[in-house]
Amino acid sequence: MMRADMTASPVLRHRATGTCLAAGGRQVAVITGAGLGLGRALSVELTRRGIHVAGIGRDPCHLAQTGDLCVPGQFTALRGDVSQPGPMRELAAQVEAQVGPVSIVVNNAAIYRRQDFLGAVAEEVVDHVMVNTCGPINVTAAFMPGMLDRGRGRIINVSSFAGGNPLPGSLGYTVSKAGARVFSQALTVELARRMPHITVTEWIPGIMATRTGRPSGIPPETVAAWGATLALDDSPDLHGAIFLCDAEMLPPRSLRRRVKDALLLKPSRRPRILAPAMAPAPALADPRTGDPE
Repeated sequence: MMRADMTASPVLRHRATGTCLAAGGRQVAVITGAGLGLGRALSVELTRRGIHVAGIGRDPCHLAQTGDLCVPGQFTALRGDVSQPGPMRELAAQVEAQVGPVSIVVNNAAIYRRQDFLGAVAEEVVDHVMVNTCGPINVTAAFMPGMLDRGRGRIINVSSFAGGNPLPGSLGYTVSKAGARVFSQALTVELARRMPHITVTEWIPGIMATRTGRPSGIPPETVAAWGATLALDDSPDLHGAIFLCDAEMLPPRSLRRRVKDALLLKPSRRPRILAPAMAPAPALADPRTGDPE
């Protein structure tokens, strides 16, 4: 199979502080949904930054195509179904033994099929839940033991506006993404005290120019550069943070807090920025994100 020509990746201004996971020693990142779209672009970008990527997907042909675009020797294709907890545990053991200790997990795999409640059958909704909600749970649970043993890890949960703002005609996707967002929040709370060196961040990449997005969306390569920068920063203050595209979404402040800060002349905290904003405004209106698994 012919290998695609590689061009140098642009250096992004990384304004988030913290330790870069890529510093010192070989780093292994697991990316689900690595065969297409954002998962493919993330795989390429991370390998260019010196990370070995273990890419998980259901279509070996798509995974092989991703591998051809990555830095030679830096991508391992793994056929797997994130909706199956048992096989995912076996796959995690295989990765740890044959590829190396995993320090980064990007839960990116997702399916999106248009359906409304009156026209859909229950099985179609369940399919979305199994991949979009249970998938991140299964993958995180499979790779968490290794992170716990080493006392360090980075988890990025690729999220969607649909989890909080239902998208008409997309019942299964909306319900499943809401569950995935709650899982990310629950995981953040559980790890905060017990394992402070495992950092969890929710990331809404925005609508992209992929087959499930829009032609006018953000180029996946641009989004992948943001995601790679975020994944390589394990600063503890990123634990529980939510990023939209390249910018942190700060939690709303109460009126009392705003008044107190004003009286104390305390400056408002500015959101952390991963890269210069490049996304067209209309792209943010569509709540669909993630890649077909």
